[in-house]
Amino acid sequence: MRYQVPDPIDPRDAFTVTPEVDSESTQPAAASQSALLLSARAGVLGVSEETKEWQKKGGSRFALPDLGALQRTRRLTVDVATQGLGVSTKDLESGPAPRLQDEMSKTVDELYEHPSVEGAAALFEAAMYSPHPLVRVSAAAGARETTRLRKRIREILETECESGDPLVARLAQTALANIDPKDSEVTKWVVPQPEFEKRDRESNTAAITHGTFASDAAWYQPGGDFYAALAANRPDLDVHDESFTWTGAYSDAARRADALLLKKWIDNQGLASPDFFAHSHGGTVAHHATKKGVAFNRLVLMGWPVHKRWFPDFSMVQDIFDVRVNFDLVILLDRGGQRFRTKEFSIREERHGWFDHSSTHEPAYWDQHDLWDKL
Repeated sequence: MRYQVPDPIDPRDAFTVTPEVDSESTQPAAASQSALLLSARAGVLGVSEETKEWQKKGGSRFALPDLGALQRTRRLTVDVATQGLGVSTKDLESGPAPRLQDEMSKTVDELYEHPSVEGAAALFEAAMYSPHPLVRVSAAAGARETTRLRKRIREILETECESGDPLVARLAQTALANIDPKDSEVTKWVVPQPEFEKRDRESNTAAITHGTFASDAAWYQPGGDFYAALAANRPDLDVHDESFTWTGAYSDAARRADALLLKKWIDNQGLASPDFFAHSHGGTVAHHATKKGVAFNRLVLMGWPVHKRWFPDFSMVQDIFDVRVNFDLVILLDRGGQRFRTKEFSIREERHGWFDHSSTHEPAYWDQHDLWDKL
């Protein structure tokens, strides 16, 4: 079982720790540092309605500085960005980790006491030299917004796109896609729209799909761990013998095109108002499909980035079961909302654990929180 819950740490305490890749004890610090960095990035870009929602939800367990005070009016030079650290870029490259952590800790304290875009920029510059890839990627995503895209930032993101840690890889891929959805380092994770044959059958079986950049993942496909767990724990849903694969592309135009593919796939598979399990932007594809005439009995959304413009046609859905973690790091980077709310529809929510975007499709997460019987 890979599912673990990294407890949140107040960022002011988290940044007193130097997180190491192979140290389980420092993983909560790494995740908490990443969450602050991505929150600061959101503040730099301007606090949206979605940002306000999850900023409030941090509460006493994960208090944030005044993100509104971080909004940039212009980009800074790299020299200006490092001034708050009292060291040069060259010093950052050669400085030992403990000294660097001390500088970051001081910068974080200042960010809470006197929040500013300069303080956020200084933190991004220092954190790009953290020994932990989760922290480096989050810092690189922020530094690109306070300064400019440059070699150091691109090297971090391109390298970590290949990370064996799914969370690190997804953050790096999403950060690059935010810069350019057609970047060659991003499009190699995208597949052409699959072709499929019409099948002579009709059923109301459940079906599963993946999120962005994840068409080749095993978990959602027949034989995959989530597919097998769903079949074993809820045999009454009679999970379909095929799963829906879409391009995994990061753009709204692509997701709308894949919604038409989903409509065709459902028709060809002979599915009538299926239960549909969708991770991340797979949920966005499903929502767009409802506006094309696709009906779902139940939508099970796992880590969906909430944006009002991507809400479904609620008249085409009987039930929505929204499963997520607190302060989902990928959603923070995507600047999505962390709570799916609407007065139009009663949405059932299950919120457990922190930070890890992939947790919501892991069988151990569902086991631990008794979700199979709550469907």
